[in-house]
Amino acid sequence: MKREISIHFAGDVLTRPLAKLHGLLPDFALTIAHRDIDQVHQLLAGPAEGDVVILHMGMDNILEEASAAEAEARMEAYGAALREFAARTAALVIVNTLETVPDAVLGMDRLDGLALAARLNERLFAAARERPNVSVVDIGGIIARLGAERGLSLQNRLVMRMPYTKPAIEAVTAAYAQAIRERYLPRKKVVAVDADNTLWGGVVGEDGADGVAVDRQYPGSVFRRFQTQLLELRRSGLLLALVTRNNPVDIEEVFALRQMPLALSDFSSVRVNWAPKSENLIAVAEELNLGLESIVFIDDNPFELEEVRAALPMVETWRFEAGKADAALGLLGSIPGLKAWSSTAEDLAKADQYAQERERSEAKAAAGGLDAYLDSLDIRLQIGRNRAAQVKRLAQLTNKTNQFNLTTRRYSEADIARFMHGADVFDIRLTDRFGDMGVIGVVIVADGEIDTFLMSCRALGRGVEGQILRHVIDRIGAPALRARYLPTRRNSLTETFFDDNGFDLLDMNREGAKSYRLAGGPPPGRDIPVEEVD
Repeated sequence: MKREISIHFAGDVLTRPLAKLHGLLPDFALTIAHRDIDQVHQLLAGPAEGDVVILHMGMDNILEEASAAEAEARMEAYGAALREFAARTAALVIVNTLETVPDAVLGMDRLDGLALAARLNERLFAAARERPNVSVVDIGGIIARLGAERGLSLQNRLVMRMPYTKPAIEAVTAAYAQAIRERYLPRKKVVAVDADNTLWGGVVGEDGADGVAVDRQYPGSVFRRFQTQLLELRRSGLLLALVTRNNPVDIEEVFALRQMPLALSDFSSVRVNWAPKSENLIAVAEELNLGLESIVFIDDNPFELEEVRAALPMVETWRFEAGKADAALGLLGSIPGLKAWSSTAEDLAKADQYAQERERSEAKAAAGGLDAYLDSLDIRLQIGRNRAAQVKRLAQLTNKTNQFNLTTRRYSEADIARFMHGADVFDIRLTDRFGDMGVIGVVIVADGEIDTFLMSCRALGRGVEGQILRHVIDRIGAPALRARYLPTRRNSLTETFFDDNGFDLLDMNREGAKSYRLAGGPPPGRDIPVEEVD
């Protein structure tokens, strides 16, 4: 069943041509409404309507018969109204940059126009930095890429109140769709790449480590830049995996001898052998404990890509063509699933957390049993309540956690923000002697019922779930607290969680869904320190 999203447009132009979003967002059932022209400030002054509010404000509206100082005052008023509106709504609010086409006889006047446009746009950027539910679509950048003559029509602007040409309308609509997708759909988690003719030019088994092209001269410069882009993806929270049909010693030699942006240690999973790429991608998913649908695979070889498509249709595949530099270096930026509006602290620490997990596995193997291992970890919990700063991370967890998830309800950032206004949303962070695992759990209590109780699979096996439940029950103080278990194909691990933790079973239907009421509460468990944080 598709997720329903209501979208409200308001602008100083006709917005209907910009609303052909259905084909661009096939995962959603969209309801789209339009305000009359020039109703932006009226919308901002009233109550929020819809899940997404798209506001269009053009350069004419800000600059019309106005001095630079007056234009800045108008934009300051718009920015202030935008921030106030975003503060009192959980809706996603999308605004646009102003197109920058200064028309002046004097060169210095054109420079002044460019500088003014930058100052005006900065008001929007400040609102987006301040309010996490504000996104900015760069219409100015779209017009710059298309060219003003191809993207703008003065005739359309004056006659129809729609300044954009057909190519510009299509590009702006696609940008709106991407802004919505970034907020509502989970991001891919892993970029798996080939080595030969992808990370470097040539075949290391034939050309040797010294012979592959990965320097600052073309064609090696294409591969260096691609490696730099991959490193930036890693820094933004994505994991990298190396999947190549090669001899391990040859691959290790390239990383050891050649000065490259990427190091072998930047890859969270390395599969260098002669097995089919599809088998290695399965091994990557198992090693990282992630679903195959979360992987993007990039290779230069059409045969390898087709082998993966045939065996693993859930893996997204893309071809890297170094001979077409524009396409090759624009590839990562063109993959919708890699994009996100922002990163959480957990995203940025993801690769390091996987390295810490390897250390935990080694410690577990060396310990004298599970209890001794858990005692040695020095586990600690930090639990916050209705913390706006955690909205993005909590939405991420509800959308990607499957195994330890009692109801598997999927929520957007806007949904989590709404819960925080009228319910109790707990975020759970776990640390141990190896490091900070970040926020690994979410509990939502609404209308006297545990709506959501989930933990990242990375935190399983540590015996913390009972302690979390005890803390929530204590803070809620609801003796008649209710709960549900909704079975899915992947959450059978939690089937008896409430039964085992002091809840009475009230009802179970034929599908296995259960409803509970709190009885005695969780039994005593491992003593894990809990710190409440604001």
